[in-house]
Amino acid sequence: MELNMFDLYKNLTKEGIIFCFCGSASQSIVEGIGETLWHRMEIEGHEISVIGKVFPIFVEQMQNIVSHSAEIIKVESDDSEELRFGIILVGIEDGRFYVRCGNYIENERSEELSRTLRELQSMDKQQLKAHFKERRKTARSVGTGKGSGLGFIEMARKASEPLDFDITRVNDERSFFSLTTII
Repeated sequence: MELNMFDLYKNLTKEGIIFCFCGSASQSIVEGIGETLWHRMEIEGHEISVIGKVFPIFVEQMQNIVSHSAEIIKVESDDSEELRFGIILVGIEDGRFYVRCGNYIENERSEELSRTLRELQSMDKQQLKAHFKERRKTARSVGTGKGSGLGFIEMARKASEPLDFDITRVNDERSFFSLTTII
C-alpha cells in the first residue's frame, strides 16, 4: 500500500485539523500528547478560555479510548499495562474547535451507549448540570466512576452543540464508535 504523506498532510490541513493521532494509547501517551496540544494552542494564540474547553474534552475522549477500546494489546511488563487503539483529532471549522475520536467497542455495549448519548442529546444545559450532579453523587455512593458516564455529561456541558455520535457495526463481535464534540 502506498500512502502519500504529503497528500494526507494537505487533506488534514484543508479540513482544519490541527492535531491527529491514530494508534495505541495509554495513560502516559494521553499526558504527553495533551501537553503538546495545550502548548500548540497557546503558541497559536488561542484564548485560555477556549483552550480550557478544548483540552478537557480532548483528554476525556483519549481516556475513553484508553479505558473502553475493544482493540487491546497486553504489554508484558511489571504492571501488565494494556495498550488500546483508537483515533482522535482536533480541528477548527467555521471558527469553532471540534474534537473527534473513534475506537472499536464490543457490540454488547452499543445499545446502552446509544441510549446514554441520545438522552444527553435531548438535554439542555440546565438539565445536563442537574444530571451531572446526580450521576456524580450516584458514582460516589457506589464507589466507582468508571462507566458512570460522567465524562460524556461533562463533554455535553462544555459543547456548543449536542454531542454527535455514530456506531457502525463491523462484524458479529465489534462495532466502531465515533464521537464528535463541537466547542
